[in-house]
Amino acid sequence: MKPVLVFCLFTFLFLPACDNQIPNNDRHPEEQFTAFETRFLDHYWKEYPSQSITIGYGKYYENLVIPDSAAFAGHVDFSKQWLDSLNTLDFLRLSDNNKISYNIIKNQLESDIWYQSKFNQHQWDASIYNLSNECYYLIHQPYAPLDERLKILSKHIENADRYYQSAFKILHQPTRESVGLSIMQNLAGIQIFEKDLTDSIKSSHLTNLEIDTLNNNVKKTILAIRIFTDSLNGLLKNKNYFFKNYAIGKDLYKEKFKYDLATNFSPEEIYEKANKEKKTVTTRMVQIAESLWPRYLKNTPKPKDSIDRIQAIIDVVSLQHAKAENFFDSLRNQVYQLKKFVIEKDLFNFDTSYPIIIRWMPAYERGFAMASAEFTPPYQKEGDTYFNIDDVTKYPKEKQEGVLREFNNYASQLLSIHEAVPGHCLQGIYNKLKSPDVLRSVFQNGAMIEGWAVYTETMMLENGWAGNSAEMQLMHGKLKLRELGNVVIDYEMQCLDKSKESIMDFLIRECFQTRAQAEEKYHRATLSQVQLCSYYTGASAIFALRNEYKTKMGKTYSLKQFHESFLGYGSSPVKYISERMLQ
Repeated sequence: MKPVLVFCLFTFLFLPACDNQIPNNDRHPEEQFTAFETRFLDHYWKEYPSQSITIGYGKYYENLVIPDSAAFAGHVDFSKQWLDSLNTLDFLRLSDNNKISYNIIKNQLESDIWYQSKFNQHQWDASIYNLSNECYYLIHQPYAPLDERLKILSKHIENADRYYQSAFKILHQPTRESVGLSIMQNLAGIQIFEKDLTDSIKSSHLTNLEIDTLNNNVKKTILAIRIFTDSLNGLLKNKNYFFKNYAIGKDLYKEKFKYDLATNFSPEEIYEKANKEKKTVTTRMVQIAESLWPRYLKNTPKPKDSIDRIQAIIDVVSLQHAKAENFFDSLRNQVYQLKKFVIEKDLFNFDTSYPIIIRWMPAYERGFAMASAEFTPPYQKEGDTYFNIDDVTKYPKEKQEGVLREFNNYASQLLSIHEAVPGHCLQGIYNKLKSPDVLRSVFQNGAMIEGWAVYTETMMLENGWAGNSAEMQLMHGKLKLRELGNVVIDYEMQCLDKSKESIMDFLIRECFQTRAQAEEKYHRATLSQVQLCSYYTGASAIFALRNEYKTKMGKTYSLKQFHESFLGYGSSPVKYISERMLQ
């Protein structure tokens, strides 16, 4: 009986309405867990109100946590107490679905403790301090009438000056790279408080007093952003300032790998596996280059080095690309064709009328990737799914051509598959409409999400997308090398202290990336850790599951059935999904 008493005491301390709950010893474990999960999520979003905005849990939108030492210590205590309560539940008597949810909660809480007490990202990553994204959601997502949204925004940012002051104060030897990104994204985000908000206020019916209050809070926020970015610029200009190295080292990397990816693989295993598969992919690309040589370079002598032959064919095929001003439209048209293809091939029960909006990437998100997917918040019944595309016309001319060649007429199709259909956007829609538990949407597993997008690239070619031409196979091989190269450079930069020169040489020479793409990838690897491994780790697990599932189902197997079953479990770790699908 002792665990039950501990649990009741805990919930009483956190919930004024605990005395209205049925005593735990009179309830079935399933009922206990369901009640626990509901209470936990509500308190989690109260503890992290800014995160609740992007996932659409509207109860605490007005709140803004000031990032000081007391707040981070409070987060750790919060997670420890909820972990204690979680451990009182009878895991073995839960359904398989709730066992997945139990493990997701456990991993999230343990991860939060580790991030804030050992990894200490809040002390050295300046880029995590930015109000732009959450404020964009508060203005634009249709969770309430416009007037109400503007009132909530005004309340949310009334302490923005304290937020940014505390953010700069708590930073201790941040990385140079995160400081640069924070400056760029925070300054870009100012437009949300200017043009976007001005248009919204004009369309509203706020009183003059409400408008004055909102405008004063907006001015205070913009000033706070400028002071914050000026202070960060001061660090960059100080030649004697000591910045933290972006590399976190093997020990922290191993722990982050465990929490972020929730996989049975170790970092070393994935690193070795990626290096081995890289050789196989390169051998296949040599064969493809040989087959394409007569078509493109029949009058050109072949280089002796097979790598040079591959590069020569890639170079000439990559000249087939859209103009900068047409790049956006070309990707938009690809999405329409991809929707049509997945229906004709009967690959999914996908409602193509569900909105996927292709748009320019918001300014505050630029500088990290060429394209991205953005979903309707999990708790929000209505909203849009976005396929964000960066504006190539805004790139410097010398970078522009390199990027367009990298995302040529063939590679850009694979980009649209990965980010839009049937990759991230479609998976996000399924997660919203078919997942059995909102928990899978709010605590998403990165390896499953990125792995799914990578899996769809191969799957679409397997089913004949674009005729599976030799050119498409070549660019797919190049993309596979990018995926494998992600693992290699992430591990080598974070754990083996490899130089920029060696990383750039590897990406350009062995992964056939343009210098512009290699520069972007190197920059990205200085700003994140482990995430670059999620693509290969997740895709490998999905392919392995598909093979085992096909064997299990025998003659009744269908690819569509596999996709529907797999996506039905939401964005859970693949190892948990495998347990359910193969039982």
